Amino acid sequence: MAERISLLVTVKAYPAISQRYREVVCVAGVRTDTPRPEWVRLFPVPFRDLPFDQRFKKYQHISLEASRHGTDRRPETYRPNLDTLEVSDVLSTARDRQWSARRALVDPLEVESMCEALARQRKDGSSLAVVRPGEVMGLVIDEEAGDWSRNKAEVAAQPSLFFPSKQVLKKIPYRFRYHYRCSAQCKGHMQSIVDWELAAAFRKWRYPERERLEKIRELWLGKMCAEDRDTRFFVGNQHQHPESFLVLGVFWPPRLD
Repeated sequence: MAERISLLVTVKAYPAISQRYREVVCVAGVRTDTPRPEWVRLFPVPFRDLPFDQRFKKYQHISLEASRHGTDRRPETYRPNLDTLEVSDVLSTARDRQWSARRALVDPLEVESMCEALARQRKDGSSLAVVRPGEVMGLVIDEEAGDWSRNKAEVAAQPSLFFPSKQVLKKIPYRFRYHYRCSAQCKGHMQSIVDWELAAAFRKWRYPERERLEKIRELWLGKMCAEDRDTRFFVGNQHQHPESFLVLGVFWPPRLD
């Protein structure tokens, strides 16, 4: 049964190609219509097929009707009815109070560590979390050979019903991963970053490719994970591989002394 839910969007993953859903985006956020902040995942979202005035940003308030997903058993996942989507204000970082407003929703969802998030997944199926890295040891960038498979390339090339001139989705030829430890006792985690913002930076920044990769490293490692930042990772698992978590985005407000 569908219900109307409200949330602050915190995660938009780079579009993926699905034989069943075509081009889709995984969107996650923090519910604002519940007594306490709680996670919700919206899937599938054909984001690039939405009208331009409904293409919501990260940290934007939205509301819509959604129902429990019939085939995705992760407890946070809802199937959205995008015909009911309403977009509202964006919590920008122009003023410190806006960081405070974001913290008020994100901080209650933080778990002790990535290791704890894995333990929770095994216990109750929890598939989304906010974790604080104890030590970020690097941003690993690996070249990925090849393009989409033939079937995925055919799906990616299909025109949109509402936007027939929509650009063909391109596969990013690199994999970006954070290597970090939760604590001194942690053996370490190596997790792919699937944040749309990183992929967009690679595609749109007008630097030579090698310099572009270094600029990405400077921002996602040097700045977002700097000592003066209270860095947290938004992480989520894969439906078919529930113990495999990805970094969906980075929360990096100034550190509070």
